[in-house]
Amino acid sequence: MKLLCIPDLHGKKPMIPKEDFDAIVCIGDICSDKGIRKLTKEWMRYIEKHPEEVLTDDVYFERKIGKNGLKKLERESLERGNELLKYLDKFGKPIFFVPGNWDQSYGKTRIKDMDKNSYSYLKGFYDFWLGDELNKKLVNGVKNLVDCQYKLNEFMGFNFIGYGLSSAPEEIRRRRKRDYTKPEFEKLKKSYWKIVSKLGKTYEKRNKKLPTIFLTHNVPYGTKIDILKNKKSKNNGKHFGSTIARLFCKKQKPLFCIGGHMHEHFGKDKIGNTILVNVGFGRGKAVVVELVEGKIKKLRFYGKGK
Repeated sequence: MKLLCIPDLHGKKPMIPKEDFDAIVCIGDICSDKGIRKLTKEWMRYIEKHPEEVLTDDVYFERKIGKNGLKKLERESLERGNELLKYLDKFGKPIFFVPGNWDQSYGKTRIKDMDKNSYSYLKGFYDFWLGDELNKKLVNGVKNLVDCQYKLNEFMGFNFIGYGLSSAPEEIRRRRKRDYTKPEFEKLKKSYWKIVSKLGKTYEKRNKKLPTIFLTHNVPYGTKIDILKNKKSKNNGKHFGSTIARLFCKKQKPLFCIGGHMHEHFGKDKIGNTILVNVGFGRGKAVVVELVEGKIKKLRFYGKGK
């Protein structure tokens, strides 16, 4: 089996290598960042300068361009993501997909005001940002799409399971220290482990005779391919991958883990015997994985960097 792994595209049409493949792996952030990326960078600089303030990106955007302006950018972003998925769909191959943090695939939360305090912000992150439903407008009309978000699929002698959306370490002690009360801290721990458990319970339903391929938007925490490289950021040089993805790899020991999100990296690493690949960022990159008899035979990196 050959897998064509697509990087974070942010609305750009991907480069497709001139070789055969049996399926496409898309680890999210396929929607456009046009108009939003500039605002996102402004917001990130703002929260670094004002660590005492709890402020979601949406609220910051609305302050800058208004609700209607934000809705317009979000609609255009989704439309472009749908266009690109339909382009990939024309190859007639299964598209194993998990959403990225740009792909507006949110869950349900009882938190009405995520900016109220530190607790509501992180509780909303667990419930809302790490949901299990794909945005219907994003995947509308994409016939060959295979939803892997907290879901298990079997193809050509392999299990596929995915965990998308994550943009930073989810574990509470890896987050910026906040003024949680003890009951709030316990609730947050419960929410975190609920996500870990949901992914684990899905994995337990796999065909145990087959090796597993794990799709995760953000690469696992604490590796060579999740280190932030931005001298303007206070987090420069720190690990910024997914702690949930790391837990999954350490405990479940999948054969292979495909991720992205950390744009600085385009290469591979290992956790135990699990091979990790960061497929990078930008339309000029791709990774082809060749698997034979349940093992990885070859990894081919297309584009600059490795």
